Amino acid sequence: MLRPHVPAALERDGNESITRVQLRQIMREHSVPIRNDRLTPVLARLRDENAPSTKRSSAR
Repeated sequence: MLRPHVPAALERDGNESITRVQLRQIMREHSVPIRNDRLTPVLARLRDENAPSTKRSSAR
């Protein structure tokens, strides 16, 4: 429910990773009920999924 809105929030605010404030804003805009004790794991998962890849290519 939140995942499709993350790239737009990152682009709009110029962040590399989603912040707690951005996540709460997306939740309010789309009426997504997530309890506070579940917010940190959701935030961590979204950050992991949207992190730029740091792997190097082995092809030269």
